[in-house]
Amino acid sequence: MHYKLTLLLLFFVTSCSHWSNASADKQPNVLFIMVDDLRVELGSYGGEHVRSPNIDTLAQQGTRFANAYVSVPVCGASRASLFTGMRATRDRFKSYYTWVEKDAPEATTVFEQFKNNGYHTVGYGKIFHQKQDTASKSWTAGRVGTARQEQKPASKTSWRDYHLPQNIAQFMQTKKGPSTEMFDGPDDTYNDGQVANKAVETLAKLAQSEQPFFLAVGFVKPHLPFNAPKKYWDMYDADQFELADKNLPVDAPKRAYHKFGELRAYSDIPEAPEPVGDEQARRLIHGYHAAVSYADAQVGKVLDQLDALGLSENTIVVLMGDHGYSLGEHGLWCKHSTFDVATKTPLIIRAPNVPAQQTVEGLVEFIDIFPTLTDLAGIATPAQAAGMSLTPLLNNPSLPARAAVFPRYLAAEAIHNDEYTLTQWLNKKGKVTAQMLYDNKNDPNETRNLANEPKYKKVLKDLSAQLAAHIRTRQ
Repeated sequence: MHYKLTLLLLFFVTSCSHWSNASADKQPNVLFIMVDDLRVELGSYGGEHVRSPNIDTLAQQGTRFANAYVSVPVCGASRASLFTGMRATRDRFKSYYTWVEKDAPEATTVFEQFKNNGYHTVGYGKIFHQKQDTASKSWTAGRVGTARQEQKPASKTSWRDYHLPQNIAQFMQTKKGPSTEMFDGPDDTYNDGQVANKAVETLAKLAQSEQPFFLAVGFVKPHLPFNAPKKYWDMYDADQFELADKNLPVDAPKRAYHKFGELRAYSDIPEAPEPVGDEQARRLIHGYHAAVSYADAQVGKVLDQLDALGLSENTIVVLMGDHGYSLGEHGLWCKHSTFDVATKTPLIIRAPNVPAQQTVEGLVEFIDIFPTLTDLAGIATPAQAAGMSLTPLLNNPSLPARAAVFPRYLAAEAIHNDEYTLTQWLNKKGKVTAQMLYDNKNDPNETRNLANEPKYKKVLKDLSAQLAAHIRTRQ
């Protein structure tokens, strides 16, 4: 009886610590996976309706961060901050077209730091928003690799990647196309399928070398347009999706609203200020979920290859979005706001010698990824990196994390702690021109602005002082 009990306990410990058997004297590899525009709406994050089995399995095998926040809710700036470990400011890392080479030319990227410490660094897909930003410094080959297969000619519609003849024709004529596409074809019809194939192929080559590697893989979906093979659309029923509340929060300032110009650039979306109709909204939400499931399948192919090659036990895996995404909440679409739905994104880390099936509830920021990776790999962290290593939390998820996080976008500065989120719009002289305050515990969907209610005067004062101190001292 005692023998059987011992075996059962041994099996449990082994299964829960599957990733703890890596060789202690060999530097770990790194597989970094970025999924564009990924909301905190996955099976592993409580979204039972979402078909994301591969990401959910990774979360079970590693540590899921429940409250990870971006520096800026827009692609280019978010990625620049993440990959340099430097905070965004009013004058640095501001917009979707950010270049690290222009905003912080002396910065060392996380890829460059690993490269300089003996790693073979290689990237495919969307890593930086500007594809070849810092390429000569960051990548062993001096540039981001191409994933386009020779037998798959480049789409005439470039990154919009349409494949239905009518959509291609419309784009060629008007430079606009529809916001969604359902194409009955294989996964590698679209760019992300080809990125997955290239990552699988590259892993096979990297496995033959004794040199540790840092492989970065960037999937574009579920970024607009919501294009995905038909089988992923078929995973959902369009009628299953409930439409979000279209109204801005009670007493929210007009500055909180934007015209979601990114979505307006598609042929089937009405021009501003017209709202998106209910039928189109359901089509968009359906398409977004199809694109998430498509991206999840590509993630699965890469992770399966890692397993098949025997690399998993000595490879750090990071999977995350670059920011959140609005699907009609508050009457908004896309990102470009400091609302929680746009500033929070999934973050999952699986690492050697770290227990599985963990959740960190504490607040963390994107700038924490750089020092976490260097810490796990046992290499130095550049002084420019403003974040903290998450390694202590990986070893003990109950430890205190950050007291607050600080997303920002253009003139909007925000402070988010466990209890409240305050956003203030500041003019060039630092004067507050508009603000909103939300109760994170009692109003997590941010439906009522409390900034003008006398009851919250002290809360507003305290948070305003903390936010002002952060702005003065951030680097």
